[in-house]
Amino acid sequence: MKNNKFKNAKTRMKNFFSKLKRRDTSFFIIALCVVLLATAIVWRYTSNPDSNGGNNIAENDLENKETDIDSHQDYVGGVGGVIEDYENANKDKQEGKEDTIDLKSMKTPLAGEIYREFAMDDLIYYESIGEWRVHKGVDIKPKDTLIIESAFAGTVESVNNSEITGTEIVIDHGNNIKTLYSNLVSASVKAGEKVQQGQEIGNVGKTVSIEASDGAHLHFELLVDGKNVDPMDYIN
Repeated sequence: MKNNKFKNAKTRMKNFFSKLKRRDTSFFIIALCVVLLATAIVWRYTSNPDSNGGNNIAENDLENKETDIDSHQDYVGGVGGVIEDYENANKDKQEGKEDTIDLKSMKTPLAGEIYREFAMDDLIYYESIGEWRVHKGVDIKPKDTLIIESAFAGTVESVNNSEITGTEIVIDHGNNIKTLYSNLVSASVKAGEKVQQGQEIGNVGKTVSIEASDGAHLHFELLVDGKNVDPMDYIN
């Protein structure tokens, strides 16, 4: 009985493969490809569960967001970023404000009497040289001291000595502002030296300048943008 069943099964298998050979082989190839593809998909998700796959996607998204954040932080807070540019701009503004001089804050270089005023439109006669000249500054006679002080903070531009001006000091205060002190007998600063407002820079006394006949005094000039202006407009 068993032998008959085996023979019958064998016969049916032969008949099946005989019929399969007679059919179009393209159907068989397509079916095989579908089976292989299905097997690959099953294997992929069996070895990598859906939860992990979802986590991988989430992690990739997180990495992309972190990259965007880092780029934003590099621009905002890094070298050349918005914050640094803003801070540098404020710093430049503050430095500019510090460099700006308020002429109204001028310190009187010598306490005393102003006996000859600024005169660019009228000529003044100088007895020592017998000439008429304009007066580019103010002359101050000392009251309690012979010490001359710097009207503003700045850098000593030059220190010269001549028979016309005596000892003369020029100080550059920046912003195209300079002061000149002449008819001095000595200077306590030298060219290139930094001075503070109110710092001692020299002394007045008897000199051989063109104003020697007027006795000991300071000839003081204020120059703005290369032009002499009246110091009395700013001296308190």
